[in-house]
Amino acid sequence: MSDATATRMDAIEIADFLATQHTGVLSLASDDDAYAVPVSFAYDDADSALYLRLGYAPGSQKRTFVDAVDRASFVVYDDTPDGWRSVVARGRLEELSESSLDSSIVESVRGLDIPYFQVHDRPATDLEFHVVRLDVTELTGVAEA
Repeated sequence: MSDATATRMDAIEIADFLATQHTGVLSLASDDDAYAVPVSFAYDDADSALYLRLGYAPGSQKRTFVDAVDRASFVVYDDTPDGWRSVVARGRLEELSESSLDSSIVESVRGLDIPYFQVHDRPATDLEFHVVRLDVTELTGVAEA
């Protein structure tokens, strides 16, 4: 942020911001080791949850951390026309089957605008994709004043 001070975002501002965003950074830790990875997401304000689309390669470090973690943090940030905004969500991760999801969530996850860049050394067809729900227990946001 610049010299401006930051102000807390209220629940409506947070929900409005998350509705306009599609990528964030998932942060996980196990014992003394930490792991963070950019991922695509959809936010459902009605059930206070973030739905992440995760791709796992064979022997995936991401899979190892997702399976080991009790709580995760997810950060979304952007330089908007009104200045910088960031939201931090914390909660438990739960892997879901597509059949257990509400149809509107399935459509949101399928319709994610995933930026094209390769972060792994194998074709996407070699990855196993899963939808993971972050059951948000803490949601905070700050905005550049």
